[in-house]
This record gives sequence, structure tokens and C-alpha cells, in this order.
Amino acid sequence: MTQDTRVRKLCYRVSLFEMYMEPTITAEGEILKAVNKFTYLGSTLSKSVNIDDEADACITKASSVFGRLQELVWERRGIKLSTKLKKYRAVILSTLLYACETWTVYEHHAKKLNRFHMNCLRRLLKMIWQDKVPDTDVFSQAGLLSIYSQLRRAQVRWVGHPVRMPDLRLPKRLFCGELVEGKCSQGGQKKCFNGTLKVSLKSFGIDPDSGEILAQDRPAWRSCIRRGTTS
Repeated sequence: MTQDTRVRKLCYRVSLFEMYMEPTITAEGEILKAVNKFTYLGSTLSKSVNIDDEADACITKASSVFGRLQELVWERRGIKLSTKLKKYRAVILSTLLYACETWTVYEHHAKKLNRFHMNCLRRLLKMIWQDKVPDTDVFSQAGLLSIYSQLRRAQVRWVGHPVRMPDLRLPKRLFCGELVEGKCSQGGQKKCFNGTLKVSLKSFGIDPDSGEILAQDRPAWRSCIRRGTTS
């Protein structure tokens, strides 16, 4: 997936944060029906402005692919475990975390995704719950990160691209802009992309206020992400 595609998805998500008004779109004299959710560039977007449906869709797709490879790869004795894990990383994880760079993730989303990830790894490593192997040992044996770490790494790595764009580029203006009108509703507020980004930056030891300067140096930015991922 190209960077322009990811930016277009982010732009679409931000635009949905505005107050919803059911549109009236006519095609060839027929009014199109408004729907609560639809698929755009492979991602499920909903009127509720969250990733509930998208997370479920990604888990469903990844589970379907994992099942189809059960006899061909996972249970085949002639294939080394290292090869199976590479296949899992290339096929299953890429399906599970498709376009996750622009997700606004809540704790229950990450838990659901990580639970599926953990179940798959235990099946590949032939571990059962009676063995009582900690999750940290499973990740260590598989040589993979938890979904929590992978989500943060993907988000921080991708965000360097719009930051390095020229100031006049529309994606950067949208990414760095703020609403000048409107007010917060009463009660708890919905989490926004910038909120999750600040948490991700802090987990890598990056100051959100000075992160834009560091992101201008692409090699230094990538190096910082790699150090934060392994620490």
C-alpha cells in the first residue's frame, strides 16, 4: 500500500469526525441510499467514527487465511518452523494489521487483535493452555512483537512521511491542522488520532513537541523507532 493511499485514508477518517449530516447524492436520477458503513480502499469506514467494524473485519479475514493455510503450511512436517513464522508474518500479520497506521486504537481493540495473534502463535508453536507458557515467552520463541508494539511502531513510522511533506501539501495541512469552530460535547470525548500518536511517541522515548524536528531526518527517525521497538 502506497503512502498516498494511507494519506487518503487518514484524510477520510478525519473528515468523518465532523458533525454527520445524511447526504443526498443522485446518480442518473436515482437517489443513492445512505449507509452506516462502507469499504474504502480495503478499509471499513463507519458513521460511528471508530474501528470496531474494521478490527472485526481484519480478524475475520486473517482467520480465514490462517485456516486455508492449515494443511498446506502450518501442519506440513516438511516445512521448518522458521519458514512457517516468516509466512505468518508476511501473510497473516499483514492482513490483520492492514492500514493500521491510521487507526485510532482503543485498549479493547488492541486486546482483541493481540488475542488472535497470540492464539495463532501458540498453534504454530504447538503450545496448549495447560502448558501455562507466559505470553512473553511465546513472543520470544516466535521472534515477534505483541500487537501493542506493532501498532505503535507502524503508526510512528508512517507519521514521519506526512511530517516530512512540504507545508503546502494538503495531507500535511490536514494532518497538522485543527478545527476552528465547534465545541466538545458533554461527557467523555472520543479518542482522536493525535491522542494515540502522542502515547505511541512517548513509548519510543520521543518528545511529541520536538518529534517533528527529529522526523525530518529519516534515517535518525527509523533508527529511533528500531531502538524503541527492541527496548
